[in-house]
Amino acid sequence: MNSRELFTRFIYCLLGWGTVGIVYQYTGQVTGQAHVLSPSELDNAVPFSPDAIWLYLSFFLFIPLGYFLSPLKKAYSLMYAMQLCALVSGAVYLWYPTTMLYHDYDLLALSGQALSGQALSALINIDSPQNLLPSLHVSLTLIVLNALWSTQQKFRTVLAVIWAIAICTSVLVLKRHLVIDVVTGALTACGALLIVHTAKFVLKRNTDE
Repeated sequence: MNSRELFTRFIYCLLGWGTVGIVYQYTGQVTGQAHVLSPSELDNAVPFSPDAIWLYLSFFLFIPLGYFLSPLKKAYSLMYAMQLCALVSGAVYLWYPTTMLYHDYDLLALSGQALSGQALSALINIDSPQNLLPSLHVSLTLIVLNALWSTQQKFRTVLAVIWAIAICTSVLVLKRHLVIDVVTGALTACGALLIVHTAKFVLKRNTDE
C-alpha cells in the first residue's frame, strides 16, 4: 500500500466516521424529552459485567480496520454506507429520541474497582444517555464486517465475524443498549448496504450502456 492509497483510505475514514461523530454529537444535544425504552425478558436475562468494556471499546479499533484492510473499492462503499447509517439514525434520534433506565451503576464503586470498572465509569461520564435506537455501535460494526468479508481470506473473515459478534454483544452485557436497539441497528446496516450496492449496480449498468 503506497502513501497515496493510504491517504485516500484515511480520507474515506475521516469522511465516513467523521459524519457519524457530527450527527451523534448534534442529535445528542438538541433532542427534547426522550422516550424511555423498557427492557425485554431477553435483556433482563443477559448478565451484567464491566469486563465487557474492553470489547465495547475495541469498536474504535475495529472501525478503522474496515477502511485500511478492505479493498479500496470496498472502503469507498463503506464510507457511503457509514454516512447513510449516520443520517438515518440521526433522523430517528431527532424524530423519536430514546433512552432507558440504565443499570444501577454505583459509579463510586466502579471507579474503585479494577481497570474494567474504572473504564466503564469513564465511559458513563462522557457517553450520551440518549440516541439508543438504532444502535450505531451495532450498525457500524456490521457494515465494517461486510467490508472485511473475504472468501479469499477465510481466517481473517472468521476473526472479523467473532469480533463483530463480541462487540454487538458487549452493548447488551454493559447494559448500554437493549435488544431492540441491536435489532434496529442491524436493520439500519442492512438498509444502508442495500442502498449503496443498488446505487453501484445502477451506476455500473448506466456506464456500460
